[in-house]
Amino acid sequence: MRYTGRLFYPSGATLTVDLGNLSPIQGHAAYELYGQFKKEMNSDEFDAKIDPGQVFDPVYLRFCRIGDTAGYAAFARGPDEEIERLEAVLAFLTRLDPEADRQVIEQLRDNPHLSEIDSTDWDAAAEDALPLAAAFFTTEKSLNDPFIHGLMSLAGAAFFDRLGLLE
Repeated sequence: MRYTGRLFYPSGATLTVDLGNLSPIQGHAAYELYGQFKKEMNSDEFDAKIDPGQVFDPVYLRFCRIGDTAGYAAFARGPDEEIERLEAVLAFLTRLDPEADRQVIEQLRDNPHLSEIDSTDWDAAAEDALPLAAAFFTTEKSLNDPFIHGLMSLAGAAFFDRLGLLE
């Protein structure tokens, strides 16, 4: 079985980053993050600070699992351990437990920091039949942030791999 990914973002935002050549996290760092994510995703929740050094600002990740087969990872930024803004959320919708998938979408849809996402986008993510990593971005800047895309790729692969849904 295989999962797909979809991007959702505020109306008027434009995707300009080249997703085909996107690889800001490579080698040993990618391997370590993937392993950490996969291990920690067996918990109901975990928080992590990912600091790539001087190339990008640190990103704070909060993972929440809903049931055994669904969940989401929220990506935020802010100075000195103070989270100022939600950049994006990646929903893990495996389609193995429709109720868990529905709960993920409803929790995220009700989050005021994601109010810029159109209701038709929430419906599209909920109604898709294939296992889905649905990425919801809060701004055009976060939509075009290669570090966030890299973290989402690793988090998505780790989540679906732990359930045997990664080809």
